[in-house]
Amino acid sequence: MTPKERFLNLLNYQPVDRGVYGMCLGWWPETAQRWQTEGFDPAKGHGFAIDPCAWRTPWFFPNPPFERQVVAEDADTITYVNHDGIVLRERKDNPLSSMPQFLRFPVETRSDFRRFWAERMRPDLAARLGTDYAAKLAAYRAREAPLIVIAGRWGGFFGGLRNLTGVEKLCTL
Repeated sequence: MTPKERFLNLLNYQPVDRGVYGMCLGWWPETAQRWQTEGFDPAKGHGFAIDPCAWRTPWFFPNPPFERQVVAEDADTITYVNHDGIVLRERKDNPLSSMPQFLRFPVETRSDFRRFWAERMRPDLAARLGTDYAAKLAAYRAREAPLIVIAGRWGGFFGGLRNLTGVEKLCTL
């Protein structure tokens, strides 16, 4: 079976020749740093037998994105406006290792949402998917590996809406 056939059969409760192994395996940067002190050589790879997968991260974010603007900075953290318009505080030493502290979101009122939608959610496929999106789509359809579509660092089931309002407000809408 190809990795794609195996993955689709598994999801549809059909027979497979074996399980899916370690699809899209990853680790935090400081985990790899620690492993290096214990003998891990990143140049040799992780050494695990994993099934391949194709990644696609479409631009689910505001378009045009917000400009990064530093609000505050100290020895350990940086507070800034990110591409989503979220004001967040993040560690400097390993910023991708854990969730930042979210301080403010771009949508707090209905009028904020209307303005955000008019200014930032333009349906420009070239900007969101790239000018060669038709060729990419054809290649994805012909692939032998499962296609994993993610929404960036904080995707998830309701990630896009959460990034507009924050999780607390989203859960009470």
